[in-house]
Amino acid sequence: MTGSDRPVPGGRIGGRLPALASPVYRRFLGTAFLGNVGVWMQVTAQGWLVLGLTDSAAALGVASAAGIAPVLALSLLGGVLADRVDRRRILMSAQFAAAAFAAVLAVLTTTGRVEYWQVLVLAVLTGSATALSMPAFQAIVSTLVPRAVLGNAIALNAAQFNLSRIIGPVAAGAAIAAGGLAVAFWINAAMLVVVGVVVSRLPLADAAGAGRAQASLWSNLVDGLRYVRGQPTVAVLLALAAVPGLFMLNYLALLPVMARDVLGLGAGGLGVLTAAIGVGALTGSLTVAIVRPSGGSGRLLVLGLAVASVALIGYGSSTSVPLSLALLAVLGAAQVAYYATTNTLLQILVPGRLRGRVLSLYILTSFGAIPIGNLAAGALAEGFGAPLALAGGGVLTLLVLALIVAAYPPLRHLRVTRPADS
Repeated sequence: MTGSDRPVPGGRIGGRLPALASPVYRRFLGTAFLGNVGVWMQVTAQGWLVLGLTDSAAALGVASAAGIAPVLALSLLGGVLADRVDRRRILMSAQFAAAAFAAVLAVLTTTGRVEYWQVLVLAVLTGSATALSMPAFQAIVSTLVPRAVLGNAIALNAAQFNLSRIIGPVAAGAAIAAGGLAVAFWINAAMLVVVGVVVSRLPLADAAGAGRAQASLWSNLVDGLRYVRGQPTVAVLLALAAVPGLFMLNYLALLPVMARDVLGLGAGGLGVLTAAIGVGALTGSLTVAIVRPSGGSGRLLVLGLAVASVALIGYGSSTSVPLSLALLAVLGAAQVAYYATTNTLLQILVPGRLRGRVLSLYILTSFGAIPIGNLAAGALAEGFGAPLALAGGGVLTLLVLALIVAAYPPLRHLRVTRPADS
């Protein structure tokens, strides 16, 4: 059976979270969670490392951009590969490569020889492995559960990611306090090796994608672009996905600066701030999983992005730790509601044979815009302060969202529950 024709699960485990009735999906979800805990430990420790090496907000923006910039160059290729090559092999290779890069950073930090340029190079290499594997990771979810509960599966995947965002930074703070920055990098390397081994043994019925394309890579890519051009709703969803990356998600890159210079916190406080985002995001993703188990809503998409923008404006203006924590939690919840809804709508609207390629375009617009936003925010924070850079990003997000909704009114009324033909 494929993801589209398996029956909807019933029983106790298939109640409000029916995607969990699939044993393979549960293993996939648990494996992804383990890997993400390690990644968030490394992200937190790396931000603190860069700040210590450079004492520069601009350098933080560059380091964050270096890790995401490969998405611009490689995500489209990753999408084509996801529709042609064994997706399990893509994921496994990416985990082992990222583990190797984390181990190199751990060695450099342990020996006291780490330099800023080395962090940048390793961030680019890790980002390249991630960019090539992200479309396969996104597309494989739809093969693990009945299509009727795809929205539930995607939201649960967002939930595990955001639960790891809570645990990972707190664990990183504890590891840094106990043994130094290198401990977080060693733990991430070990976890990624475990994830690679588990992924290699997952019994994935459709690990090769929607079908092994016989045309050239270029023809496959053009086919995907041609499809998007002929689907206005899909094109608008992809265009809107770039807005948070350009103007809003830079708050993650500037988190160490806000923690140290605005809120007066140390490494442990940075972990708590990051965890607050995860608490909100976990709440938001579970809410979406329960409320929208089978489809997506344009109204929820617009509301999520608007609320996230307002929360970002408030966070950028706050000098209170409790208020900042509350606003970051709201920001996390609204942000994940937006992204989970967009992802679900795209997976439902797009035929299976094109899903990897269209999702790679989604990754390109949503994640590929982040390096540009990080560089701009880092420069603004260096010249005018991080609070102004963050609040300004929230205002710009609201303005662009309003323009897109005004230009394409059907977006607000979009609600899709029936999948496209495979």
